Amino acid sequence: MRTFHLLAPLVSLALAAAPGTTEMLLTSADGFALKGTLTLPAVKGKAPVVILAHQFRTDRAGWAPLAERLAARGIGTLALDLRGHGASTLKGGAEVSVTGDFMASAKAVGFDSIPADLAQAAVWLRSQPGVDGRRIGLAGSSVGAFAALLAAPQVKPVAILTLSPAGTGAFGEGAREKLKGALLEAKASTLVLAAAEDKDAYQNAQSLANQPGVALSLREGKEHGFAFFKDHADLMAVFFGEYLTYHRTGQKYVQPVKEVAKPATDPAK
Repeated sequence: MRTFHLLAPLVSLALAAAPGTTEMLLTSADGFALKGTLTLPAVKGKAPVVILAHQFRTDRAGWAPLAERLAARGIGTLALDLRGHGASTLKGGAEVSVTGDFMASAKAVGFDSIPADLAQAAVWLRSQPGVDGRRIGLAGSSVGAFAALLAAPQVKPVAILTLSPAGTGAFGEGAREKLKGALLEAKASTLVLAAAEDKDAYQNAQSLANQPGVALSLREGKEHGFAFFKDHADLMAVFFGEYLTYHRTGQKYVQPVKEVAKPATDPAK
């Protein structure tokens, strides 16, 4: 497992106009009306943007702690309501929403189509004025993280953040192997956070060990998805700052941050 280096935040950004928002509305291949919000920061020229895919039974608003930090670093966000969630619950004019049953919701809503939804959103994003299509990031939480990894070859992000990649059963037979294959094909710099007592997410994270460009932050406890914002939101923002901003400004590494060692706890036992 390699040491993962991050950079200190930029001291200042060249401001231009006020930041703006654009509402996204797309229709998926199977008829879901997918909604999201593109928020661009006040920077000179085109901005990098991170596509955000939330976790089960939440919505795009859950990304606020990270989105605010990214905006402060000159990075925009496209926050989606995933199919069956938030404002993305109409399919062919009929209401189709998730329930408290994950696997039943996965089947009814079609969670295995979320990667295609993210790829479609990326095409829309790259067509928007003010967006630098060469500097796109992906971030996902739980089922959104699993979907983001699967979508990576089509989205072609520079960097991927995954919080507790879980929901393996929703993506069909051999999903974990597909996950590894997709990440290998995408060739993106990837940061994965998972906790030892969160079994599915932890095992998925472990399966990505030794993949090129992957840094794992495996911790003790049972934090899942958005719960990582409490102590690690700054780390996430600086990760994207490095790969979407610093490499374009000629800044040098100034502050190494070592990856947290893998906890001794084996959740399979």
